[in-house]
Amino acid sequence: MISQKALFFLAGVAAGAGAVCFVKSAAGRKTAVAIAAKGLELKNCVAKAVERTKETASDIAAEAKHSLESKTDA
Repeated sequence: MISQKALFFLAGVAAGAGAVCFVKSAAGRKTAVAIAAKGLELKNCVAKAVERTKETASDIAAEAKHSLESKTDA
């Protein structure tokens, strides 16, 4: 009787072989390119959001520093 680990291994090999065949086909390649393009678009959107968040945090820190300095000068 085949063990459960062996069945999982064989399923992984079959899935990998199927993925390779799919990506080598014209439709598969077109799909893979579309998915990669959407991934890059998502990466750019996240990078912009992170940059805006950094700018906001920097502005808040600068305002807090200025507020603290104005309180200590008084």
